[in-house]
Amino acid sequence: MSEGEGVSRRSVLLGAGAAAGALGVGGGGRQWLLDGLDEPHAVEQFLDRNAVLHGYCEPNCRGKCALDVHVRNGQIRKVEPKIQGNEAYKRACTLGQSHAQRVYNPTRVKYPMKRTDWSPGNPNPTGRGPDATFERISWDEALDYVGDEMLRVREEYGPESVYFELGSGGGGINGTIYSRLSGLFGGTMKAWSIDINVGLGFRRITGAGYFNTPTNQATDIENANTIVIWGGNIFESRFQMDASKILDAKENGAKIVVVDPVYNTTTAKADMWLPIKPGKDGHLAMAMIQVAFEEDLLDETFLRERTLGPALVREDGSLLKTADVFDDGDEETPVALDEVTGEPVALEPETFGEYALFGEFEVAGETVTTGLTKVREAAAPYAPEEIEELIGVDAANVRQTVRWLGTRGPGGILTGLGVDRYVYGHIFGQAYAILLALLGQYGMSGCVTGGITQGNGYNSDYGVPEGAPGSRSLQQKGILAALEGDDEQPIKAMYAMSSNFIANQMPDRKRWLAALENVDMVAVADFQHTPNVQRADIILPASHWMEREDITGTWTNPHARYRAAAHEPLWEAKSDHWMLVRLAERLGYGEYFERDRETTLRQILAAEDRFTLDDLREQGSIYIDTPEVIWQGEFATPSGRLEIYDEDAPSEGDVSLEVPVPLESRTADDWETADEYPLTFLQKHSRWRIHSQFGRMPSLRQIETEPVVDIHPSDAADRGIENGEYVRVHNQRGEVFVKARLNEGYRPGMVNINQGWWEDDFVGGHHNDLTHTDVSDAIENFAFYDVRVDVEPAPDDLDTSQYTDPDRDPWLAASGNGGGDQ
Repeated sequence: MSEGEGVSRRSVLLGAGAAAGALGVGGGGRQWLLDGLDEPHAVEQFLDRNAVLHGYCEPNCRGKCALDVHVRNGQIRKVEPKIQGNEAYKRACTLGQSHAQRVYNPTRVKYPMKRTDWSPGNPNPTGRGPDATFERISWDEALDYVGDEMLRVREEYGPESVYFELGSGGGGINGTIYSRLSGLFGGTMKAWSIDINVGLGFRRITGAGYFNTPTNQATDIENANTIVIWGGNIFESRFQMDASKILDAKENGAKIVVVDPVYNTTTAKADMWLPIKPGKDGHLAMAMIQVAFEEDLLDETFLRERTLGPALVREDGSLLKTADVFDDGDEETPVALDEVTGEPVALEPETFGEYALFGEFEVAGETVTTGLTKVREAAAPYAPEEIEELIGVDAANVRQTVRWLGTRGPGGILTGLGVDRYVYGHIFGQAYAILLALLGQYGMSGCVTGGITQGNGYNSDYGVPEGAPGSRSLQQKGILAALEGDDEQPIKAMYAMSSNFIANQMPDRKRWLAALENVDMVAVADFQHTPNVQRADIILPASHWMEREDITGTWTNPHARYRAAAHEPLWEAKSDHWMLVRLAERLGYGEYFERDRETTLRQILAAEDRFTLDDLREQGSIYIDTPEVIWQGEFATPSGRLEIYDEDAPSEGDVSLEVPVPLESRTADDWETADEYPLTFLQKHSRWRIHSQFGRMPSLRQIETEPVVDIHPSDAADRGIENGEYVRVHNQRGEVFVKARLNEGYRPGMVNINQGWWEDDFVGGHHNDLTHTDVSDAIENFAFYDVRVDVEPAPDDLDTSQYTDPDRDPWLAASGNGGGDQ
């Protein structure tokens, strides 16, 4: 076979030194990455295909953007945005258009492998890690090992001791199949402890929110008159959709305000920048609430009709209910006071009345006040002028922002995920939901209530079969405890799919790696040799997304997607569906799965009556009629109203949160280690990765070549640090060595290393060796930004040759863009 007929050695390598430069191949346990490159993969069945195929992107990114995949002579040659069911949603970023480099990347996992010093009954867990070596085995051997160990652990410890870890590195039907298998087996799966803080705080008020907070469709953003972008660099991390719509709104005359401690790509496009100090978001939100009251910007009609603002509150903090007042009342419906008659009335959802909004009253023999009075009292100490120095934002600019929100018509707050990464970020979610309620910014075109625009997908009833035991669900902090053995059902076997969590993405990484030593068998399915793969006992090579037919919905735009397979998986890679069905057969559940992928797709879509698999195959992307404007009608709260006063509030220590009370963890100036570790440490998203994905793309690594720490010049000068010098970033948990990048866009007192770098990208240490697993009492959400560090020059003998040696592998110059010779 000639090179033009298959996948050439040159095209797979993307240049002679690509693999060596990316993963340090050339010795030790990773030489196998290059094995077999002289064995071209047969794709003869596709040689006559010269076509543009339906595709979509599938990382942990919210757009799942529709793509056109250009195939020539059986190889992917170009990927570009697709014009889909609704042309307003044509978008795809640089990452999504670079998939040809991922498909033919030398860092792909090519064959099933076994760690050489692992065997059933003798796991030798200390052998896992950077120096682990592997040997090639067959697929039957690999799946036999995994299945036998799962069955042994179930027999010895119970089914919950088998952990089915599903990461966020993929989508489509894989997770559906995986969850079905775990539910049949009775294993453990994780619930999230990442990026749920603000969403769950917002949910207490509105009845909705989890990963961020819901708002109207993206196409409605252009109708907003004021947009406050809070805690998100939209033009670097969400440019697949939100960014373009914000620019549309700006062209239509909208005022753009950005709340962020960093002057960044998004801030540069703002009419006003509020350079908040890290961790002070709850304080700033309360200052805005105080301004809304003081300057009489309240939408009183909205407050009476759709909120618990008029609800009467007892002295003990509970709401007065109709059962307390009327003979035929109940224990759920709150009570308000009619200002005209002076009589108590039931406060039904979506019902307007001349209810009292403020004041103290005697009703049914009890002293009561209104929920809105409680909110006003809570906000009173946070006048912008009083906390200007604390939050780092000019009081006049705080006031102007609230005036814009309160007087220019529909608008609101577009949230990123930055505030989620503080311990008490949920209080900000509670507070800003209340602020928007005070201003009436719900239920209209142009209202912006959060960061998740309306998506859609397909209907399916393909879940865990009736009668199956189902999966045990633990939040990730609970997963850590079970890995450490502090649980009645400790985790003893683990199968990780689409996940680079434990070895790279989890906070206090060294603690997770130590916990992994309690596990007898770790199997990892992935298509690149990630740090998680390097910690496996059994490695299962997964196909790339574009090597398998699939379907998906989207988080943030209302489409169902279809993707055709460009060609068969390269080397010995297989789809996760292929692996899981055969594993299910070994575990005794084969009757619940189909080996044929098309049959499985049709089963998954069996409950869908709006379109078929054939419709998807023909159209590629189907627009699903979805309301453009949300928050119309009753809210999904117990009262059916926005619960701006929350009688069922959680507590943080001795602080009860019926109304917001700003709290801080490590960002507080008086934190116990503030003197020893004076700098707040962030790890923001990079535009050149999706978390830890796309980190081995030669063309992208030419742009972001190695990790750096952003530090303000004044902080660098205080420490004798020059721009481009290697430094040590450290605290009591760990250290990491990176180059310093002097950056005036960051406030003094804070530093940043972009998250997602792999461990061998660092010349020493790891950025998640600095983070911790402390969570709030109310929500088990990991706080990646609530971290303190210090920075000092690196020692002179630090080995930086992987970046500084002029004779190092020239992989950065190898930026091939697809199969075959270019």
